[in-house]
Amino acid sequence: DEGRAMLQIVHDVAPGAALSFASAFNGSAAFAANIQALAAAGANVVVDDVIYLSEPMFQDGIIAQAADSVVAGGGGDFSAAGNQARQSYQSSFTSGDFFADGSIPSGPSAPHFYGGTAHNFNSSGGISDFQSITIPGRTTVSFVLQWDSPFFSVSGSPGTQNDLDMYILNSTATQVLAGTAFNNIGGDAVEIFSFTNNANTSVTVNLMIVKYSGTNPGLIKYVYISSGALPTINQFNTQSGTIYGHANAAGAEAVGAAWYSKTPAFGISPPILESYSSSGTTPILFDTAGNRLATPDPRADKPEVVAPDGVDTTFFGFDTDGDGFPNVFGTSAAAPHAAGVAVLLLQAKPALTPAKLY
Repeated sequence: DEGRAMLQIVHDVAPGAALSFASAFNGSAAFAANIQALAAAGANVVVDDVIYLSEPMFQDGIIAQAADSVVAGGGGDFSAAGNQARQSYQSSFTSGDFFADGSIPSGPSAPHFYGGTAHNFNSSGGISDFQSITIPGRTTVSFVLQWDSPFFSVSGSPGTQNDLDMYILNSTATQVLAGTAFNNIGGDAVEIFSFTNNANTSVTVNLMIVKYSGTNPGLIKYVYISSGALPTINQFNTQSGTIYGHANAAGAEAVGAAWYSKTPAFGISPPILESYSSSGTTPILFDTAGNRLATPDPRADKPEVVAPDGVDTTFFGFDTDGDGFPNVFGTSAAAPHAAGVAVLLLQAKPALTPAKLY
């Protein structure tokens, strides 16, 4: 499994290090508790490569707070930056046209269209209620939409006081094909859904973001994740930062990836970033009590470090360099390399503070 592959990489870099493991897959609360449990058990470097898509973008959630607690206790926390490059749209919310409940019919298995005030994607004048996207054949794309409201799961009541929905419409914007329309009031400011193009050929669809109730948000953002070939954002593509959640924590060291064969050791300087390595951050707008910050925290310097990927494990990945061992790619492979180097630094200088370690 992936955790075992990460431990093999740490061992390759720092073979004298003691290794511990805890699962990240039993929910956000368990993930946060396990980060703290590893530190309490004596791990002075913690590394992970998991994100829960519902982690807050504009507020430090419980996993981010756990990462910060490791650093507050004197340890280092390394987190994979992610493999979403700049697959993100971020913008101030601008009111477009108003749509009545049910005014756009829904296709089979698609959610009901509840209407509301559409976001105007066109920031240069005019109104564009839709964003055209082309999705390759046999591809599933997941969308994570959030907006600038505090999360109930972080700061408790009252939670978000506005409700946004997201829909995928056909090429003529006359039918809802997919989407998400939960009632967010009193809860978390997040909507997540997936759309699958089952055809062998690409399809062009229209994405729509609608404010159903409450006041207009100030800032909206979505990140998309593809299971296959990447979609083409045909218009209004802001290519915004994709790092959010606990990799975006102030104390965490977010790790990007560069293929080991495209580094100075192989004659390429500077090293070349993997095209999929996530870059760019997301501003923190609320404290953990739900209060809007007087000055947004830009979290501007993420990822802070890049480490190698494409290396051998004994079992995980595909043998791409023909040496008989499978190669593992992604920031999931890069993060344990950085953590292993951190262990070596602490072996040489045990008194290093997290800031000096980083």
